Amino acid sequence: MEQAADITASDIRIPFRDIDMHGHMHNAAYYAHAEAAVAALWRHRPQGPEDPVYFVRKSACTFHYGLKLDDIAQFKVAVTRIGATSLTFTVAISSEGRPVADLEIVWVAVDPASRQPVNVPQRVRDWLKSFLA
Repeated sequence: MEQAADITASDIRIPFRDIDMHGHMHNAAYYAHAEAAVAALWRHRPQGPEDPVYFVRKSACTFHYGLKLDDIAQFKVAVTRIGATSLTFTVAISSEGRPVADLEIVWVAVDPASRQPVNVPQRVRDWLKSFLA
């Protein structure tokens, strides 16, 4: 099995498309890259035939320092809560050892047909425990 650090951390170079007219990264781009970092971790989860789908219930970001074109940003994903029907991820973004932003993303598990909340499968809960912060 892969080491946890291998699938919870990723680096990106900030592309031109993410830069606003003031030379800083758009606020929405922080969310887009953080969601991509969570998705990179999520790809490794144990899957089953009756798995729920997951919707974002809540997201929040605390900004510390604005990224600029070509900055290298490190994204570190952790799990901070495993609820009955929800999962809470945090994404710490840094650049050159400096904190850039901290995001919290809460997902809720739902039945694909009814769109009603359901329990997170036990195999997923057990797998996520190794990423608890």
